[in-house]
Amino acid sequence: MELKYYDKPWLSAIKGAFLIIFGILAILHIVGTIKSLAVLFALLIAMIGILMIAIGILNKKSSFRWWTIVAGAVNLAFCIFLAMNVDTAVSLTEARTKVTILIFVWIMFYAVTELVEAGLLYSLKNAFAAVFVINALLSFTFGYFLYVVAGNFTPQSVTYIGIIALVTGIVNELSAYLLSRIKE
Repeated sequence: MELKYYDKPWLSAIKGAFLIIFGILAILHIVGTIKSLAVLFALLIAMIGILMIAIGILNKKSSFRWWTIVAGAVNLAFCIFLAMNVDTAVSLTEARTKVTILIFVWIMFYAVTELVEAGLLYSLKNAFAAVFVINALLSFTFGYFLYVVAGNFTPQSVTYIGIIALVTGIVNELSAYLLSRIKE
């Protein structure tokens, strides 16, 4: 079985580390512009996309190989589109920008892919489907709060987004640990 990161817990760990760093930056109010947020997310999306495509290409025996490659290509497309629009970002006080909407759409896409993978694991009667459902729900929550707060970035709302990112990152780290404990 070769799903997005079922056998690759380091991908979940990298996403978790990114979200923990982002959460701390947001809680401490270090992230001052949407542009810096967009650059951070573009780096995360590019890394995930490249790793997924590489995993799909290198692992020729996987029955879910094409799912991994297509999901990686969609991630790279989001990264490229986000990078092309990063200059439209001005400041946190600006109303919903194209960049925040792109980040929101990517987070929703990522959450849906985790639900698809949970469904695949569930169909194989694998209990780790629950880990993917939890990550998807946390991603939906993070995306929802980002979308709601996007038009009204106050210090308090940025702190809330940071707390949600921090919790989501910690859960991703714990998920990576659980997935790394699987014995073949």
